[in-house]
This record gives sequence, structure tokens and C-alpha cells, in this order.
Amino acid sequence: MTFSIVAVDRRQSEAGLAIASCCWDAGQVCMAWHDLGAMASQASGNLSLLGHFRDRLTQKADLDTILEHFRAVDERIETRQIGMVSIAGGALAFTGAECSPWAGHRTGADYSCQGNILAGPEVVDSMTDAFETTSGPLYRRLYAALAAGDAAGGDLRGRQSARLAVKKAERGQPGTHTLLDISIKDHENPVNELGRILGVGEELMDILGRVDAFSRASDAEKPGVLRELRGFLDDKRHCRYLDWWETLATSSCEIGDLEGAVDAYRVYLQINPALAGVVRRSAEAGAIPRKVVDRLFGDEGPPGE
Repeated sequence: MTFSIVAVDRRQSEAGLAIASCCWDAGQVCMAWHDLGAMASQASGNLSLLGHFRDRLTQKADLDTILEHFRAVDERIETRQIGMVSIAGGALAFTGAECSPWAGHRTGADYSCQGNILAGPEVVDSMTDAFETTSGPLYRRLYAALAAGDAAGGDLRGRQSARLAVKKAERGQPGTHTLLDISIKDHENPVNELGRILGVGEELMDILGRVDAFSRASDAEKPGVLRELRGFLDDKRHCRYLDWWETLATSSCEIGDLEGAVDAYRVYLQINPALAGVVRRSAEAGAIPRKVVDRLFGDEGPPGE
């Protein structure tokens, strides 16, 4: 009922997955762990196998041994389809004899592609070809594989959901190790929608990278980092970028670039003039230099108040 890919980038210590299906929430049948690997348990998916996979990888079991364990604990294993990849190395897939056709899989270095009730073997073939020939970060290669499978016919029954997730140490909210996790449910074209959101996410990751570079830069390097951030944000004058314009403004204040701070706050208020009061109150609390606010508002006071 699904086509998916699980993969790792051992050089970057990343593990990820991409999946699409006619089902409501295809993503629930896959999991990835930044320090272990990733797995899909689909067709008549047995989600308890995901926990078994994690536990046995933690115990340093190899993938063949893990599959034998699945056979021992799951009497309906022939109705399952499984893809596994370990960050320690190796990939393995299994398609049970009772999976609905077309069903099959392909594995390669650090990835496994699998699918059932597909338009045909060209779905999995297209996925593996795309993954192997696409350059860039793991999430981009995973999406290329998913889009290729979708274009080749995907789930024979139709489309409804998709998910792409990548785990990496010390990313995302503390303890999550989540570089990104995008889930699309109940959409007419979930793979395309996932790609659109991924594009937004890539911009966010670019900004976060620049902000992180600023925090690690020397005093002499920081003005240049902020100039590059200002250039990147220049055409992004929408509410979704408000926090980053504010970050640019406060970072400019931090290095004593008051002109840069005024410029960034002006764009911030152009995007949403209603925030003028917030800026003034921050100044009154000492969070923004008085000179910056005077330059922003002059003698007329903040617009919008």
C-alpha cells in the first residue's frame, strides 16, 4: 500500500526516510534514529517491529540477525514488507510472499527502497536511480527518490499522504535530534506539497546556518556574516521571516552596528506595522538602544500607536 526509502549518510551521521501512500498517515510506519539507522514496516505493517529494530541495533545486532528475530516473533511475517538500514553500515529489505502485487524492493549502499500495490517495478527502480544520481544532502536525495517513484506511478490506488524525516545529532529541539520532519496528510498531491514545504524548510535551515555562523564568528568576522544574512533576507519581506529580521536587528545592535539595526527594524515594521508598540516597549526595557528607536520613530512616535 506504500512506497518508501530508508537511508543513511554515514559521513554526516544522518539517518532518514521518505514515504508516500494512498493511506491517511503513511509516515507512521517508518522511524529513524540519528545514531542507529532507519526502518520501514509496511504492507500489513507491524509497528512493534520498529521498537525491536531499535533495541537490537542498540545491542549491535546485524541486519540479517534482526530479520531472523522478526521471523521468530511475528507469525504473519509473510504479509509484511520491511526496509532496514544501519548507520554502522548495511541495508536489507524483505518482501513477504503474501504482499499484494506489485510488491518488491531494491537495496544499495546505505539505502533500501520498497513498495507494494505499486504501478509496477518501475516505481522502485526510478526511486533507486534518483537516489543514486542526486547530489546534495540526504534530505534532498530522499525527496528526489520519492518524487521519482511518484512520477513513475507510485501507489496503484492513488495518493493521500507523504512524509520525509532526517535525524541528526544535536539538531532541532533538545533531545529530538530532528533535522527536519515533514508530514503531509489528506492531500491530493502529497509528494508535491511535501516538496513545496521542503523548499521553505531549506530556506529556514540556510538562515539558521547563518545565525549559527554569527554566534561562532570572531568579532572581526561578524559584520561580514550579518551583511550576508541581510542580503539573503532582502527579498523575504513576509510575516514568516519576521523573527529573522528581528534577529538581524538585535545581532546588529550586539556588534554596535546601529545603522544596520535601524535598517533591519525598518523592514520588520514594514512587514507588520502593528509591532511598533512591541519595539518601543523593548526599548523602554533596555533591550534596544535608545538611539535605534529615536532613528526609527523620530519625534512622531512609533507608527501604528
